[in-house]
Amino acid sequence: MKRWHLKEVAEIYSGATPLTKNKSYYENGSIAWITPKDLSGFKHKYIFSGQRNITEEGYQSCSTKLLPKGAVLFSSRAPIGYVAIAGQELCTNQGFKSFVCNDKFLSNQYLYYYLTKNREKIAALGNGSTFKEVSRKTLADYEIELPSIDEQKRMVKELVMLDEKYEDNCNLIASLELLMEHLYYKFFEDDTKKYDEIHLADAVEIVTGGTPSTKNEMYWKHGVYDWYTPTDVTTCGNLITLSAEKKISVSGLENSGAKLVPANSVIMTSRATIGEAVINLNEVTTNQGILSLVPKDNRVTALQIYFCMKRNKQFIAANANGSVFKEIYKKDLGKLSVKVQEEAGDLFEKQTKKLFGLYESLVKENNIISQLKMKILETKF
Repeated sequence: MKRWHLKEVAEIYSGATPLTKNKSYYENGSIAWITPKDLSGFKHKYIFSGQRNITEEGYQSCSTKLLPKGAVLFSSRAPIGYVAIAGQELCTNQGFKSFVCNDKFLSNQYLYYYLTKNREKIAALGNGSTFKEVSRKTLADYEIELPSIDEQKRMVKELVMLDEKYEDNCNLIASLELLMEHLYYKFFEDDTKKYDEIHLADAVEIVTGGTPSTKNEMYWKHGVYDWYTPTDVTTCGNLITLSAEKKISVSGLENSGAKLVPANSVIMTSRATIGEAVINLNEVTTNQGILSLVPKDNRVTALQIYFCMKRNKQFIAANANGSVFKEIYKKDLGKLSVKVQEEAGDLFEKQTKKLFGLYESLVKENNIISQLKMKILETKF
């Protein structure tokens, strides 16, 4: 296989940011504009848009470039190593170096998987005192060993197929959540029905969390309990969660404010990003940035409480307090009103049971796909 500098097999583009004080550069913009923040927690291969678009005037005001569909985006700072493929024409801010591959020598799919596997190696090339950044020159001079274009396509064929299955599952997962949410509104937000309205604290036990000392490695070594932080929740991407990034040990649990939260509860962020929620399928623990909602009896289910939290997210955030950072406290969250009615609850549970089961199986299948992809990347790149 021949070794190439990336600049020999791809055009490399930097991005830019229109002046943020000028509203005309952003309001009603139609040009997709991507920042590294848009890829935080992003679990897909293709990206089509970010949180903000820019206008033609904004585009002309700065040095960002309109990238073609199929361009490979690589975040070069804050942090280094997010990778995605442009699903349509778009541009980026200065936090990216993007590659338009010469398809005679380099497949964009091959480069995507190569960068995904080698992101830490490339991140180590970053420089900077305030924050690390990989320069355009560093990436341009980076050497990559390339097989023939046909061999590249053969090598990534299985990975491409897995990603296609992953995306198909994601579409089904999103549709199932919308359907279950529709059923929630049908049974619990119907103005023609009479409900009993009770405080959330009467429907669920609200459990606080805690953090074992990070100085004692025995609290973390050989961890057995998933330990959730707000980041685990906000980056989950689904209404159910299978695992957290970190685990704590039995001694870590016993020597901290963390508490065991039973399976099929709702864990909700109470600070930073307030009101994001997921349903935990296994027994877990959390840090102090999360409030866990454990149904007390069969008047409510975790799924109902999840959609209730989603429905009242703005209300929850509005009732947060704090001078350093906003936080919703247990006593304030407990005052939230929850609608209950035996018939509505029974029908909701009955009609969502199979949907939730299918949802769970698809999420678990995607988890297996992600693990399999990592093993294939280890062997091929």
